[in-house]
Amino acid sequence: MSEVFKTFEKDDIQVRGFSANKSYDLTLSDYSASYLPDQPVLVGSNQIVPAINGYVGKADRFSEFNSGSEDLNSVAAIPSRSVWDNLWHMYYRDWPNHGQVFCTSGDSREHRELYDTAYVISVPHYIYGQQLHKGSVELSFTSNAPSGATHTINLKDDGFGNLYNSAYATSSGNTKDLSVPPNEGTVVYLPFKDLTPYQYMPSHGKGYLNQQLALGSIQDFSMYQNKISSNRVKVITGSYYGTGIEFTGKYGDSTTIATGSTEQKFLESWSYAKIDPDYAQNDQVDFIENEDFAVCFYLKVNASQYSGSNSFPTSTILSHVIKTQNSESFIIGTDANDLSTGDNNSQYPFKIYFNNSNGHLCASRKDGSGNVGTCIADGDDIRDGVWRHIIFQKSGSDLDLYVNYSLNTGDHGTMVDSGQIRNQNPIILGGQQYSLEGITNPTTNTRPSEFYMTRPFGGQMDEFRIYSGSLSSAQINYMSASSGTGQNHWGNVFYEHGQIVLTHPSSSYISKAPRTANVKFRNTTRITENLFTCEAKASEYNQTFNPSTISNHKTKELHKYTNSNTWTPYITRIGLYNDAGELLVIGSLAQPIQKMVDYDMSFVVRFDT
Repeated sequence: MSEVFKTFEKDDIQVRGFSANKSYDLTLSDYSASYLPDQPVLVGSNQIVPAINGYVGKADRFSEFNSGSEDLNSVAAIPSRSVWDNLWHMYYRDWPNHGQVFCTSGDSREHRELYDTAYVISVPHYIYGQQLHKGSVELSFTSNAPSGATHTINLKDDGFGNLYNSAYATSSGNTKDLSVPPNEGTVVYLPFKDLTPYQYMPSHGKGYLNQQLALGSIQDFSMYQNKISSNRVKVITGSYYGTGIEFTGKYGDSTTIATGSTEQKFLESWSYAKIDPDYAQNDQVDFIENEDFAVCFYLKVNASQYSGSNSFPTSTILSHVIKTQNSESFIIGTDANDLSTGDNNSQYPFKIYFNNSNGHLCASRKDGSGNVGTCIADGDDIRDGVWRHIIFQKSGSDLDLYVNYSLNTGDHGTMVDSGQIRNQNPIILGGQQYSLEGITNPTTNTRPSEFYMTRPFGGQMDEFRIYSGSLSSAQINYMSASSGTGQNHWGNVFYEHGQIVLTHPSSSYISKAPRTANVKFRNTTRITENLFTCEAKASEYNQTFNPSTISNHKTKELHKYTNSNTWTPYITRIGLYNDAGELLVIGSLAQPIQKMVDYDMSFVVRFDT
């Protein structure tokens, strides 16, 4: 037996692993994906074609758990809401606190944000293997932008789990272009996305939500988490990003707003939101003289917005609380124009409003010396119920007002600050709030401040941002391409689970993806290489089992030539056996090799598992 079997020493066996990658190219068609390789795989006598039938599911936060065809993914008949909830609980809930998400191997450079609508491409496990290869995922599809324009979107993953638009990437292709508005420059960000539940409660579908919309319901998603409060603000859907807010003036009647001082002082009657920064902690939002900034948001002014003939001459969309000194004889609210002369000593870095007589959008800035810089978008009357993207910014001495990412004749102005510009009062959305010195209290000899609301705005707002710096032309172009988000983030790739999630604030951008997209990726398969060094010493394995060498099959005698000193066998195959003598592996040589009787010989049997 010693001439037939030989045991391995520990040093004769090596086991090492490596990763292999195979490329795939899929075409999506109506919530399904398929892939047929050119060459089938031969398994025994059967030809196996490893077709990919990847599940492409729609995830919709707004859909109901019913059997309606519009709410079901056509392939697997799974409610879209179920898909969305599954994604939320597995990957996005409490991110980046990994303890409450299923996929915990995310990178610190990964950004996860699940919007109201998403599409998930689920690659079968037997295809992606150990995981999808990082940096290999590509998606290309024809998109419908919110504006109605059609163009091609090319997405890639950056190797950290993020999908990004390659049109706005660095030359390395792994990160977003540094020219896009950086997240760290966002000092206020109100997407209003967390207000969605209010829209889907029966008692909250209509009317004012001053009672239902609790304090803190509107969240600031910037790193500063500024305090936000609101009064009589409606939650609406159908904006560019699913959920926004609506201001409706005073008492919900935008055409018969009283202008007396009593009504202006009764703040509970007005529809507004207040951003109240902690200026001691967030000095980035405390703009001083000659400091650049940018204010960006989506705006829709109601077609029924009141005109100058029966209301205030202007309607304020946003501004700081104006603090002004007044004499005791100054009585506000006796007519619509009183407050226009009550801010002579005020100052503010920005105010955005529109003229109620012609509907032209305006933006201004005022320093402590009384200098005012104004931009007037003298194009369209914006009181038409159409969504527009607005940017008002200061860049050096330039003041620019962008409407839908373009400048018109009156959109550009200049101003050099000759006095302090800072205003550390709250920022008001939906109207103008004044802080006026009241009548002297004879007991305390003080003049406490009194707050008044005026110039209400009737319309809708979404994706409100303030940047601590101005935007370049390249950045504004990117804002246009990214539908105002200022982010090059289109979804995530969860490599270990073979999940590709496409999600964007604007669902119209990705609505065609599951029907027209081309998806490319490489898998990652772990292969274990086994190496067995088989040593045959000069004195070993000098006989053969070839039946042609037997001269007498009854006596098992061999031919005489096998006893010659010049005769040696040839090695054609090497077998590896277990301890029970069972054949496990056969290594076949490319050609027979003569066994040397004067020298030791070594053969390496290598196979992969």
